[in-house]
Amino acid sequence: MSETKPRFGTEKLARLKKVLLHNPIESLSTITQSNYKYHLFNDVPKVNQYLREHEQYAQLLQAHDVEVLFVRNFVDQTKDLLAKLPNLPYLHDTAVITSKGAILSEMCPGTRAGEEQVVKEVLTNIGIPIVHEFETHEEFEGCLILSPKTLIIVDTERHKPSTIERFFVKALDMFEEVIYIEAPQARRFMHPDMIFNRISEDLALYFPPAFLRTYLISRQKRIEIDLKTFLGKRNMELVAINDEEQQNWGCSFVVLEPKILIHYDIALTDLTKKKLKQRGVQIIEFHPEALLAGGGSLRCLTLRLWRA
Repeated sequence: MSETKPRFGTEKLARLKKVLLHNPIESLSTITQSNYKYHLFNDVPKVNQYLREHEQYAQLLQAHDVEVLFVRNFVDQTKDLLAKLPNLPYLHDTAVITSKGAILSEMCPGTRAGEEQVVKEVLTNIGIPIVHEFETHEEFEGCLILSPKTLIIVDTERHKPSTIERFFVKALDMFEEVIYIEAPQARRFMHPDMIFNRISEDLALYFPPAFLRTYLISRQKRIEIDLKTFLGKRNMELVAINDEEQQNWGCSFVVLEPKILIHYDIALTDLTKKKLKQRGVQIIEFHPEALLAGGGSLRCLTLRLWRA
């Protein structure tokens, strides 16, 4: 009898099969004029419209044959936290799902602390093991998978350099190499996908000014590289976005399958869209209004669980 392959993992950029979303019914109304900045929102959200747009996004995924799981259906012990975590919808930051299991983030102190507890319960209940979780107060909010052998880690304001350094050992148990990027410590570069995102095995978007120094790390060596040149030798083309596009979440999109994206319609300029179209990329556009108050992209809202 052949062994059943696990139905989770996102290393290979194949067809998106399953995701986790959270519609913040209990918590969104806690965002007010006096606390929205503390909660990392750009503005006070219009609750009903935000929830409606979130549901429209879920329906868009389902219309493209993506199975959508919702956090509230898989929690019991952490159910009370749903009313206290208005940033929980931004699930992408809380974990990275590999074929070995989940790398669970340790969210920074403040409004996001505790989100990883909810996500851990959900992942456990749906059968995804936790392959690594950080110690309390280590502060590590996400990384990016480039390929089955390469992990990208970006030193942003939501990571501790000392935590990253300790994590290299574990990362190199799971991947052959790590690309480590030093980025400006600014909110606009808060998470790795704000400066880089793969579209296919041979194409990605990136924001060059955010790459202060880049290193290739393996068990044998640690060398400084130029990312564009390095990936070019591996037949991956990097298309640069401009400053305005970066601030509109230009790099932060959801890949349905190689070269088919779901993206905010405000994110990219016509020129960049034309460049991508010339390279065979199809963009399914989604228009945000109330969602913009949360300061995140559709990718931020989406914890991708399985590609196959």
